[in-house]
Amino acid sequence: MAADPGPYRPSVQGEDWPGWAAKFLQVFAESGNVSLAARACGIDRTTPYALRQRDEGFAAMWQEAQDAAVDALEARARQLALEGNTTLLMFLLRAHRPERYRERVDVKLDLRHEAERVAERLGISPEEVLARAERLVRGER
Repeated sequence: MAADPGPYRPSVQGEDWPGWAAKFLQVFAESGNVSLAARACGIDRTTPYALRQRDEGFAAMWQEAQDAAVDALEARARQLALEGNTTLLMFLLRAHRPERYRERVDVKLDLRHEAERVAERLGISPEEVLARAERLVRGER
């Protein structure tokens, strides 16, 4: 297992950022929770959203902190999966190897049979049903 990189530290501190910003980013990175991070800073949960809206640098650091939180969550999920949680194991395999582990649904449709069924209900020929369907597919009316 990879070594723990230690606590998240914002790589940049904006000159115009309020004093709570760095602590908010650190707690957000550790928890993945805006409300918890805001509470730890003694601010309303809407306050960091407002700064993110007006400050591109803070928005970038927010994304970095969020990525760190998701990375930690993914690492914990992987650990639990390897310890025997088969639900998490399948979830992670589907996320990282969807071509092999995604759920598959095979749908077979006999267009001719369906056209005949619809045609009978509408009182038109199956050929007309298929022609109308073809026009709809091409975006025509």
